Amino acid sequence: MTTPRDAKPKVMPASIGTTDRATNRTAGGAPHGSTNKSTNKSTNETTNETTNGLPADRRLAWLDRMRPFRARHERDVSMEAALQSLERQLREQHNAVGDIIDVWNEIVPAPLQGIATIGGVSQGTLTLVCATSGASYEISRALRDGLERTLMQRLPSRIKRIKVRVA
Repeated sequence: MTTPRDAKPKVMPASIGTTDRATNRTAGGAPHGSTNKSTNKSTNETTNETTNGLPADRRLAWLDRMRPFRARHERDVSMEAALQSLERQLREQHNAVGDIIDVWNEIVPAPLQGIATIGGVSQGTLTLVCATSGASYEISRALRDGLERTLMQRLPSRIKRIKVRVA
């Protein structure tokens, strides 16, 4: 009778898929899961030649696409943007109160035209802005003497009330 010490251990054939974990190679010697394919590349892929105006190498193509985003941009120091903004604000203000300015210049006496400016119109209230309290007093007296009634008659849909403010 044979004892377990005398028995030969069973050995699996090397081609059945045992792998060495350190090298990730099968017993046959090839890397695990690999096949014996040739890795020949065409000469266009290995060199940096261009075809149809685009670099053949994918990394160079990626760099060409990213270059505009990674470049430093020069700061615009011209006054063009500021002037366009000012022009837009003046155009909006003229559209809002242009007709009132025309009527104001026709009705108000010349000495009073320079001491008050039109601040704006909001919900039927015309706001006049004066530089000093003395100018505010002069405009208020002119408004009480009939200027307010005349402005309201000329622009009944726009002006319901007039307010004088010192800036």
